Amino acid sequence: MHGRISRNGHLAVLTLTLLAQPRPKVTALTQQETTRNEGKEKIDLKELADMPHRIAKHSACPGCATFANLDMFLRGIDGHVVLFFNTGCGMVVTTGFPNTSFRVPYFHNLFHNATSTATGVIEMYQRFRRLGKLNEEITFVVVTGDGGDDIGMDQVIGAALRNDPMIVLEYDNKGYMNTGGQLCYTGLLGQRFTNANLGPHQKGKREHHKDIVEILRGTHAPYLFHAGISNYRDLLAKARKAQKMVRAGNFVFGRFFSPCPLNWGADPKTGYKIVDKAVKSCLFPLYEIERGITKLNYNPEKAGQKVPVRELFQTMGSAFAHLASEKFADVTAEIQREVDRHWQRLLEMDANPVL
Repeated sequence: MHGRISRNGHLAVLTLTLLAQPRPKVTALTQQETTRNEGKEKIDLKELADMPHRIAKHSACPGCATFANLDMFLRGIDGHVVLFFNTGCGMVVTTGFPNTSFRVPYFHNLFHNATSTATGVIEMYQRFRRLGKLNEEITFVVVTGDGGDDIGMDQVIGAALRNDPMIVLEYDNKGYMNTGGQLCYTGLLGQRFTNANLGPHQKGKREHHKDIVEILRGTHAPYLFHAGISNYRDLLAKARKAQKMVRAGNFVFGRFFSPCPLNWGADPKTGYKIVDKAVKSCLFPLYEIERGITKLNYNPEKAGQKVPVRELFQTMGSAFAHLASEKFADVTAEIQREVDRHWQRLLEMDANPVL
């Protein structure tokens, strides 16, 4: 490239001319390549095994669960997909200029407003379909995390109240991890952050985690769910149901428990184990809310697999290890009481649809 600087008073303008265009690093996927199991009641895992990745190579930290969750979920989605990513780890590690990890259309948004951007694009898409200018079915998926539903909760609620036909997915990594592990409200009581330390006057985060799915229950959103990579068949089934719901014109929100080994101080090889224990401790129960009716998808008590939250904290790294010690037994006991309360409430709602 070459440049020219012209000056007008105190104003300096640099004009650059790009002489060579970068070559494409990835190829776009076709509808045929990304359609599996369409019309089938039962998921055929063999058909999903060779499905190409919609998000290809990326630079996420070793052990990051964000793309394990997203890749598994997207394998349950047939046909064309458009992705919207809020600023955060998921965006940073996939879009290093001039490269991209995306093999489908992709929008980058500010930290909080992907749902609003998606609303505008969906309105345009629906208009084109009404005019007969676009006939292909497209599924719109918003991805957020790193505290994006702290800053952007108002816009997520707005999309849910409007019942905009999109799937919103949160990789819940329990903090503002893209900027070094600061506190966000999906983090757990007692969790250590750079701005919620351990010492004589503070025992980590002072509040229980914000329960986004239960907040969105109050919007009467048609479909809400929890899912995790430790229960992949459940995750795939929820992906298929989510796509069916949005094709019928409805809003969907899903939340993944997403270990962040770098900022949690966890072993990168233990992400699957951590998610499994989060589910079995009932700290992250697998359930769904379809048109106000709550259904548990897995009951670790009935399976004889329930574990105390203290056992979970032993696996989650230095940001949580203190919660497995006697010194912080009072904090861990309070977390256990809240987990047990919420679990009993879910059991009652599962047994009584009117709730």
